[in-house]
Amino acid sequence: MKESHFQAPLTSIVVAGGGAAGWLTAAILAAEHNIKNNDRVSVTLVESPDVKILGVGEGTWPTMRDTLRKIGISEADFIASCDASFKQGTRFVNWKSTESENVYDHPFSLPAGFFEGEVGAWWLSHGHKHQKSTFSEMFSTQSLLCNFSKAPKQVQTPPYAAVANYGYHLDAHKFAELLKTHCIERLGVNYVNDHIEHIKEDAEGYIASLQCKSQEISGDLFVDCTGFSATLIGKHFNSPITDVSHGLKNNSAMAVQAGYVDENVDIASATLSTAHENGWIWDIGLPHRKGVGCVYSSEFTSDEKAAETLKAYLTSCKKTKDVSESDFRKITFSPGYRKTAWVKNCVAVGTSAGFVEPLEASALVMVEMSARFISEHLPNHREIMPSVSKRFNSNFTRRWERIVDFLKLHYVLSVRKDSPYWRFMTNLDNASEQLKDWLLEWQYRPISLTDFCYADELFPAASYMYVLYGMKAPEQFAINFSRYSDSVMGQTLNAVKANEKLSQKHIAALPTNRELIKAIRA
Repeated sequence: MKESHFQAPLTSIVVAGGGAAGWLTAAILAAEHNIKNNDRVSVTLVESPDVKILGVGEGTWPTMRDTLRKIGISEADFIASCDASFKQGTRFVNWKSTESENVYDHPFSLPAGFFEGEVGAWWLSHGHKHQKSTFSEMFSTQSLLCNFSKAPKQVQTPPYAAVANYGYHLDAHKFAELLKTHCIERLGVNYVNDHIEHIKEDAEGYIASLQCKSQEISGDLFVDCTGFSATLIGKHFNSPITDVSHGLKNNSAMAVQAGYVDENVDIASATLSTAHENGWIWDIGLPHRKGVGCVYSSEFTSDEKAAETLKAYLTSCKKTKDVSESDFRKITFSPGYRKTAWVKNCVAVGTSAGFVEPLEASALVMVEMSARFISEHLPNHREIMPSVSKRFNSNFTRRWERIVDFLKLHYVLSVRKDSPYWRFMTNLDNASEQLKDWLLEWQYRPISLTDFCYADELFPAASYMYVLYGMKAPEQFAINFSRYSDSVMGQTLNAVKANEKLSQKHIAALPTNRELIKAIRA
């Protein structure tokens, strides 16, 4: 009996929790397994009427374009339904130091000449001659495009295609509603609006069913998208959180939505990340409003001080209307992740699996990657599940470790020492051994593709280049440039010149963010 039970086919997937994470996971699973026309597998989503979604993750990566295309949502419908705008990367303000305003960008495009030349070596040997240009301005068109609030493509460019690589800014609540409607009406997802009260196990300790207020829902695989409450993976299976606060202290955010003073103000083409005395502020431009939040650590400052910082930032913004502090919403989180996010027949996706902090907007892309892994490696029956879960846990533990390293990189490169917060966050002693080793080596050689051994790195070599070379001046490195031939350096110089011409061409030809959005929504 036990053997036949373990070899029974997996036919029912239950997603616990809605919001962007739950509905996006359900959509990916349903679309890739053709659930609407596949009577062998079903997807059911259980959403509690008593739990509000967090609804803060308003930034995506370029991967979202392909995800939306695959699940069958048109780009025009997405932009109109989710109050979305185009995102070409992240702009960092005052992260380097407190001396005058300093800015650098982490765009989504690869540096020009990335594969043909020696981008890092050329910048480190010639960058000091171009003190008025940053690394991203020399090697990407997107810094200039962001300066002028330009869109990443023209009106006639096909849906999801790009002139310059892009993701989106969006209204998270509206995104969840769009996905919900699409899942139910187009993809064949079963919807249950009920509150989970109890979890029932079978004899082997696997989840057999979810006992809700008004019904019992059975399944073979359960996906925990219940957010920070982690009802299945945390409260039921007690899978521990790996705490990362020894190096990354942020655990709070004060968030607000701010309307524009005029319906025609420019919409920023990048997420703005502005450092302050005790953390940083995100600033995300949508067509009708901004989403703004003050990120901080309760260990170093108070909620009242954070609210004052956010209020001061909004007051200095010429684009937005006055906002009352009564509209501010505090969000708390414990920075960390679960090394064992898949236990038996339960796998956590979204904030139930982990959350480090909002910097670099990795939350939604981790949902995409998790759901895609589950879909592509969906176990045929329970006997296969331990093998799949082991690989999932190994794969995503690595991803979480790299997220922690990349986020910590932003802090340790700063020379800000204006508060106890910055003196702690810039301390390399509480970084991982991997990050310490990289930074030591990169002092004497450029970042290399071979530093990263996985083809699907969350933050690849190009991302590290934009941050490292954006925050540190070329003269701060000690590179032996004689190892690089004139031919290779010449190829990189040609790429720089070509990028300069392309930047001017894009500025002349591309509409603004607002102009393109208006045309799409017309």
